[in-house]
Amino acid sequence: MDTGVGDALTGDAAAVRALGTRLRGPRDAALTQALLALSPAQTARLILRLSARDARRLIGMLPEAPSLRVLRALDPSIAEELVDDTTRDRLARLINGLPRDQAVDVLDEMPGSLRRALLPLLEDRAALSRALDHLKDSAGAVMERRFVSAGEDQTVGGVIEAIRAHADRIGKIYAVYVTDAQGRLTGYLKLRDLLLQDRAARVGDIQRDNPVSVRADSDRAEAAREAEARALPVLPVVDSGGRLIGRITAQELREIDRAEADEDRMIMAGVRVGATATDSVLEIVPRRLPWLAAGLIGAGIAALVVGRHEAALTEAAILASLIPIVMSLAGNAGIQASTVTVQAQTSGAFWTGDLPMRIVREAAGALLNGLAVGLLVAGAVLTLGAFAVIDRPGALAATAGVTLVLVTVQAAVVGTLVPVALDRLGFDPAVATGVFITTSNDVVGVLIFFLIATTLYL
Repeated sequence: MDTGVGDALTGDAAAVRALGTRLRGPRDAALTQALLALSPAQTARLILRLSARDARRLIGMLPEAPSLRVLRALDPSIAEELVDDTTRDRLARLINGLPRDQAVDVLDEMPGSLRRALLPLLEDRAALSRALDHLKDSAGAVMERRFVSAGEDQTVGGVIEAIRAHADRIGKIYAVYVTDAQGRLTGYLKLRDLLLQDRAARVGDIQRDNPVSVRADSDRAEAAREAEARALPVLPVVDSGGRLIGRITAQELREIDRAEADEDRMIMAGVRVGATATDSVLEIVPRRLPWLAAGLIGAGIAALVVGRHEAALTEAAILASLIPIVMSLAGNAGIQASTVTVQAQTSGAFWTGDLPMRIVREAAGALLNGLAVGLLVAGAVLTLGAFAVIDRPGALAATAGVTLVLVTVQAAVVGTLVPVALDRLGFDPAVATGVFITTSNDVVGVLIFFLIATTLYL
């Protein structure tokens, strides 16, 4: 390996700067060969240490196929940032030379905007567009079309010889799928079945029946949940007629889980799906402003509640110092409860029959947490009253303690119920829960605070 490239790969700052200088210089054949000797993952790691300008030059030095493998190894948002017009033309030429199913796979793994930019440059763009639309968010979109299968009439010995003959093209084998004359999935064999059975045995006679499979048009998240529920490392994919067309590998199943979790976290944080760290200013605004506006409505309602109790604040200005504590605790307790509920819903682990007990458990846990926090704040108020002039510190401490207990319990109950109610109404809980939780906790929490303060302190 080229010493400079190797040192830059380890993160040596001087080597990274030197590599950038080489990339900005005249065409360097030795550097190109050194880059080609790296794996796609190594090149992707190297790119992350370069400036965007130098990274684009590096991508441009590589031939079409290696550059595509490197782009696929990068996060989609970063890959999109590195592709210029020249690289797009080169990628289009490469995709035009691929079979349609492989071209669909390549395009499907690309960022949306890059895919849209490439499609007009492709010869078979109409058919590819239809295939991509059909596969979006489906099991077919993430399946691998390379798998090991055998016909029912084949012998064990024939299957073993076929596997040996194509060993260089076969990755890890989890199962050999069995199909009938029409290509329909009828069963499967484990490797131990092939090793322990007579080589003359007919595959259809020794196959394991009732294989678990998913249709290509089923939701990919449902496919991942099915694999997890059955403890399957790989899931076969069939078309509408039951014909075996692919498999979802263990790596893809993990990627689905990660993608779904990332999507839920983005939405619950008030950021639209698709937002990335490389968004431009004009992309940041439309992706975040609607959620900020929705939150502003809730804050406005909370402000109206505070305004209606202006007289109480005038009479005892110290109460205003407790409002941020009340709102913060309510918000955190609500988000904790709602996050657990949404996670259970998205993972398929939500138990409808257990909902009443779930609410009881959340309320009881929130009661204990509220008592702990309430006692802590009440103790702080009493301690402060011993060193500063505070009107009726005991009553103020009781107001703070009781309020925090009540708002914690109500926030936990609301945080548990809101995702369930949204799901029953046909809304995506991950999309709308955050706004409802924030608004209800701010408004109800402040209202509880003033009711308690009016009763115990004023």
